[in-house]
Amino acid sequence: MSKFFVDKSQITDNSAKILGSDVGHIARVLRMETGDKLLLCDGEGYDYEAKIKSISKEEIEAAILRSYPCQNEPETEVTLFQGLPKQGKMEWIIEKCTEMGVTTIVPVQMMRSVVKLSADQAAKKVERWQKTAREAAKQCGRGRIPKVCMPVTIPELTCSDLPEFLLLPYEAERATAVREALVGQKKKTAGIFIGPEGGFDPEEAELLQSAGARAVTLGPRILRTETAGLCALSVLLYEWNEMQC
Repeated sequence: MSKFFVDKSQITDNSAKILGSDVGHIARVLRMETGDKLLLCDGEGYDYEAKIKSISKEEIEAAILRSYPCQNEPETEVTLFQGLPKQGKMEWIIEKCTEMGVTTIVPVQMMRSVVKLSADQAAKKVERWQKTAREAAKQCGRGRIPKVCMPVTIPELTCSDLPEFLLLPYEAERATAVREALVGQKKKTAGIFIGPEGGFDPEEAELLQSAGARAVTLGPRILRTETAGLCALSVLLYEWNEMQC
């Protein structure tokens, strides 16, 4: 059954409206008609089985048959705190981590980040990154669209509310393997900090550890910034039994 995201405000107890580009895709590409069934998702964890009632150029109205929590979401809500990478890499990171099950992505302006964004540039980037997350969530059958936040700095992060469990893959750490830090530690919320291409400045790593982050190694091989977050996220979800069907 084809699945489409709709804003929660477009869903009532017994009906839903589909707007935007999905209208043309449903009507002209998929050639769906009145009476056909489809699956809608509110992007916040609920799926809705629905039947098309009417189709126009601007909107599709569907009758809600039943609703239920999406079964494709991990119990643990994971936030990726990603050091701003060089041009073009952030889209790939967002796409792949969305597929894997991340809940929130926070771009972080770090000392060794090559990219420096003004407020206007950041707003435009976040808007595009949010679209990337939406498309990836749609493609892989997620029940939630990950939220992409405005960029922040590490001092700003350490002064804010952080997830219960914090993981810090750090190139200077050699003793604690990532699995060792994860065993028996499953929490409702978790955060993963990933440095940019140049890695963390020691001052940043110290700040994060002071805030409760557990420094770990991801192994003897050097991982790129766009690989490290996906690797750490995969290990965390696997170790916390979040990859079972």
